[in-house]
Amino acid sequence: MRERAWTAAGVVAALLWSGVARAAAGAAGTAAGGDAQFLEQALGVNELELRLGKLAVERAASPEVKASGAKMVEKHTQLGQQLAELAREAGASPDPQLTPEQRATYDRVAAESGERFDAVFKQTVDDGHVKELAMYRAEASRTESPKLKALVDDRVVALEKAVAGAGAKPGSASGTASGSATPPADGR
Repeated sequence: MRERAWTAAGVVAALLWSGVARAAAGAAGTAAGGDAQFLEQALGVNELELRLGKLAVERAASPEVKASGAKMVEKHTQLGQQLAELAREAGASPDPQLTPEQRATYDRVAAESGERFDAVFKQTVDDGHVKELAMYRAEASRTESPKLKALVDDRVVALEKAVAGAGAKPGSASGTASGSATPPADGR
């Protein structure tokens, strides 16, 4: 009888422990799943910024916008590599995918030329920064990954500087960065 009680207690303890372990794993999986989703979104935003930077290098009328585009290409190539590495670690696709809205944004900018290109490019960049900042701030408060947290925190600081430099208000964006070009005028 005593043996049966100990066996029953052991079974109950094992079931409880496996439930706690499963719940903890589920919570970690949820955080990792959220990180994976964020990383895929961030890769798309970064890819749009990279493509717009290349476009500015090729088509900008002013040397300032051409230089900004070149800096964007450099910075967003590096950021894309970091995001891709973190995406692989989180079990997400490391390959950037543009959303239909991001493709439309690119096409809208690409349709312009000369000084009009420069103006549309700058406005697209400035508007996108505000939205990207909101996206990164949301992830900063949610992620549990130390590597991702460090990257997100660095990006928030860079975006805050870019938004302030453009004269935009950091809290004024609505929506997400999913369809926005977000490269700062200084290429961050």
